[in-house]
Order: sequence, then C-alpha cells, then structure tokens
Amino acid sequence: MVGSIAIGAWVVRIVFVILLVQALIEDRIRVAVVAVGLALFGWFVVGRVNAYLVLPYLAIVDIGLVFAVLGRDLRLN
Repeated sequence: MVGSIAIGAWVVRIVFVILLVQALIEDRIRVAVVAVGLALFGWFVVGRVNAYLVLPYLAIVDIGLVFAVLGRDLRLN
C-alpha cells in the first residue's frame, strides 16, 4: 500500500493498540476482549469477503473503542 491508505492503515493499527492498553490500564478487560474479538473477526472474516473493507471495519471498531474506554469523543483542538 502506498500513500494516504498506508498512513490510514498505520493510524488505525496504532490507535487500536493504544486504546487496548488504555482499556487494560483502566481494568476494562471485557471491553478489551470484545475489541480484540471484533478485530480478529475483521481480519479473518471480513478480509476473506473483501480485503478492502478490513481497514474501514477496524476504524469503526476503533471509534467504538474510544467511546467504550474514554466515555466521550476526542477533541482535536
């Protein structure tokens, strides 16, 4: 992958790992396990259906993980 798609892929993966670590630090083990399960589902099942849908699927899982771990939206200002 080249360009903005590759950058987006790296961002999705890095944010996913950071949020998993944050969930484990806050003792939200159930949230972390569900997120890992959904990510594995995306990598193995969605990837078999259409490989181009894996990154958007993981980005959606990341958004849900942000709300589950932080309890709010992120402000970027």
